Amino acid sequence: MTITQLSHVAMEMGVILLSNGAETYRVEESMHRICIALGAKEAETFVVPTTIILSVTIDNEKPLTRTRRIHTRKIDLAKVTEINQLSRHICYAPTNYKDLVAEIKRIDTVPSYPYLYHVLAFAFISQMFTLFFGGNFLDSCIGFIIGLGIKMQMDIMRRFDANIFFTNIIGGLIASTVAVIATDLGLTTNMDTIIIGSIMTLVPGLAITNSIRDIIAGDHLSGLIKGVEALLIGAAIAAGVAVPLSLLRPFWGG
Repeated sequence: MTITQLSHVAMEMGVILLSNGAETYRVEESMHRICIALGAKEAETFVVPTTIILSVTIDNEKPLTRTRRIHTRKIDLAKVTEINQLSRHICYAPTNYKDLVAEIKRIDTVPSYPYLYHVLAFAFISQMFTLFFGGNFLDSCIGFIIGLGIKMQMDIMRRFDANIFFTNIIGGLIASTVAVIATDLGLTTNMDTIIIGSIMTLVPGLAITNSIRDIIAGDHLSGLIKGVEALLIGAAIAAGVAVPLSLLRPFWGG
């Protein structure tokens, strides 16, 4: 396998890992192991949440450096798992270039769960967390409706490439607005419980976890970046929730 092919395989696998929620140290370690398994003499990787830099050296060839910018990130742990399995397979039984490219393309383009499942997952998460925090059945039904609204709002804004912070502000606003209106209509007395349960779908739990794991692993730059991002997302959610609480409740006589 040529140095160009080798670096292409490692970079594509790294991009899939990083853009689907993998930790920084996992991306760097996987790319390094892949390069060595495919015949590289040396391989150095530098990964931050938005950029991957890979430098590969093979005997009798000039070193090659690749850089890839990550423009979109999401959470798809199924793809992370499949890439991990493929990287282990490469380490134990190296495969030819064409087969590797075909498998990487399959993993990258494999369809996720049907859209209806995604919507229902958001709705049920909001509903169950509302119950978990002490709400009654009617409160959970309101949380279910809010979950539906938040998911559809996020998908609509994603089509327009809206900023993630603005998306979370609107999500928090939807949760708070529906809860305030339901309370003032006499449908519930547990407004706070509904809001807290509903915004759990927006809380950046994986980002916080990855931030801590990266810092522990020694990737302080990536860990701090992810930590700051998680804090800003939390602030965006809080800002969205605060607007209806400060404006709608007085208007409705709350």
